[in-house]
Amino acid sequence: MNDFLKQNSHLLEKPVIVFGTGRSGTTVISEIIFQHEDLAWHSNWQELFPKFAPINYLRRLFDNKYWRIIGMNTQNNKSFRNYVLFRPIERYDFWEAVTGKRIDFSRSFLLNEKATPEEQEHIRTFFARIVKYQKRKRLAIKITGPARMEYLMSIFPDAQFINIQRDPVATIRSWMEIYWNEQITNQLWWQGAYTEAELKKAEELSSDKFLFAAFQYRKLMETTQQEIEKMQPDIYTTSYEDFVKDPQVFIKNLMDFVHLQPSKLVDAFMQKLSIANRNERKAVSEKSEITPEIKQQIMEIVNA
Repeated sequence: MNDFLKQNSHLLEKPVIVFGTGRSGTTVISEIIFQHEDLAWHSNWQELFPKFAPINYLRRLFDNKYWRIIGMNTQNNKSFRNYVLFRPIERYDFWEAVTGKRIDFSRSFLLNEKATPEEQEHIRTFFARIVKYQKRKRLAIKITGPARMEYLMSIFPDAQFINIQRDPVATIRSWMEIYWNEQITNQLWWQGAYTEAELKKAEELSSDKFLFAAFQYRKLMETTQQEIEKMQPDIYTTSYEDFVKDPQVFIKNLMDFVHLQPSKLVDAFMQKLSIANRNERKAVSEKSEITPEIKQQIMEIVNA
């Protein structure tokens, strides 16, 4: 272990890892929790300079004892100012850079995969620098897609996971509404977990974008459960539906689970948000309209 990591390994104790399928509520929930003054996280600036840890000193310019100007998810604020502000983000150029060429972090399920000792030291050192340079006490991570639990626990063995789930029909409808829907409906986006029989089934479903997406949703949920049973992590599984039902109680319960003290910054951020149950809204276009027949077919695939 290098000297920097020896001196700063305490910054990686019990990192908080928020994950879900994508479009499951992970963004808004993690963004609320990440307002906590103790937490450091992957930022938009780190994504621009994925191999340059000192970029995290920038947070001190935006967030210090004199002022706090932190940006938010660009889905909710598309102003130029927000794009420039230091803010949490979930993108994968950084992950590909920090995990190295051996691992396809963004596109692989990473089942039965562990980081090598050399990779562990490199990755832990980089994340410790993120926390230290942001002048925080603890690491927080948000990812979507596969849980990648065994791989992440080989790096952060005492990680605390927050698993956010959402109604599958609402999730798949939301997948259809976003910019990468063509990617996920034209191919099996995540690789390395399908049997030959599953690949054949996927080919049969590939002509219907909703059913093809449902097939991939099911695999995400299935592999997550497999990893939970195998790894026995410290995990809190909850749902988007519980969040929108009572956001304040929901966030308090999450913060209690990960042993975060109450935070005025978290409370103030929540007051700015307009939280509504998006499961109940109408589809934004015909391409995401789900008929009762399609809904039944989706549920048959998900529950098969």
